[in-house]
Amino acid sequence: MNIEQTIEEHINQIREYYHHLHANPEISFQEQKTAAYIYTQLSAMGMEVHQLPQNAIIGVLPGNSHKKSVGLRAELDALPITEATGMPFASKNAGVMHACGHDLHMTIALGLALILSKKDRSQIGDIVFVFQHAEEKIPGGAGDVLKSSFFQSHKPNVMLALHSFPDLKAGEIGLRGGSYMASGDEIDIIINGPGGHAALPHKTIDTVLVASHVIVGLQQICSRFIPTHIPAVLTFGNIEANSVMNIIPKRVKIEGTFRIMNEEWRSKSLQQIKKLAKGIAESAGAQCTGEIRNGYPSIFNNPEITRQATDALKEIFAAKHIHELPLRMTTDDFGYYAQTIPSLYFRLGVAKTNGECAGLHTPEFMPEFSAVSTGIQSLYTIINKLTE
Repeated sequence: MNIEQTIEEHINQIREYYHHLHANPEISFQEQKTAAYIYTQLSAMGMEVHQLPQNAIIGVLPGNSHKKSVGLRAELDALPITEATGMPFASKNAGVMHACGHDLHMTIALGLALILSKKDRSQIGDIVFVFQHAEEKIPGGAGDVLKSSFFQSHKPNVMLALHSFPDLKAGEIGLRGGSYMASGDEIDIIINGPGGHAALPHKTIDTVLVASHVIVGLQQICSRFIPTHIPAVLTFGNIEANSVMNIIPKRVKIEGTFRIMNEEWRSKSLQQIKKLAKGIAESAGAQCTGEIRNGYPSIFNNPEITRQATDALKEIFAAKHIHELPLRMTTDDFGYYAQTIPSLYFRLGVAKTNGECAGLHTPEFMPEFSAVSTGIQSLYTIINKLTE
């Protein structure tokens, strides 16, 4: 099958998918209408379709049972952002926008499903299409999918996902074998003291100063505690004192995020963060409490699958369009799939030919529609390579 020509034959329907999904975004755990739309489209293709209570849709397109089965994850949810693209198919839902490319990912998955549903599939195994809810919000939707009996009864041999990448132009692909993306945990630390007058600090405990020492002291987690060859980041992005210039508050809250590429050291580091923060605060006479909300695990791309995919893509795209990605400290709950299934998470260029593209999670983000064709071609090629 000439996949490029076949995509062009169905491009009007694929564009219709995209315009509908972009115009009707829903935030995490509220994707009911999006899920209903996906369910209807997959059912019309003759798939066995199952919906989870949390909104995820799983469709199974049967192939050759003697071949490897492949799963494809696409995300349903959008972000609480007011769109500013000015497009005629812009979001109809106030304050909600597909600013991370999830609409593009769903469109690519639907386009691939549409094409495969009309073609001979004797040379490939079953394809499990996972349209997953709540990627954008901890605890994420991947865990719900993995725990579902339907997914477990159709568990694929390989799991794939692609993600929009404004750093690359439409028509370009980025891959990296091994560790690629970090885990991500949310940290709240609360410093408590008696409070008092700012001019009389000797009569109280300066909770703001203690919080400052905690922030500075915790930087040794990455620089002195974690082995130097393991990428890690600890950043505190918010401090809440809710006070004024001449009052030492009773309570200061600091909020941060911890990212790392190693699951063993992730656990050790989180324990050390608790221990160190408490010790610093108590040494100054303050009390320290807090909460760590475990986020997504790191993403590890199976090296052999990555190699096979890279080789296959170079056969249909010019080598200059295939890039090796650097390590990235952002997160994605696709890491849950990668923990249990040999997986590949790769990047799809979405910038214009001159490289211009607004960033992910911004009101102006608008990927080049031509990236849809590249995405479908890429997945089709990788699936055929992995199941040959």
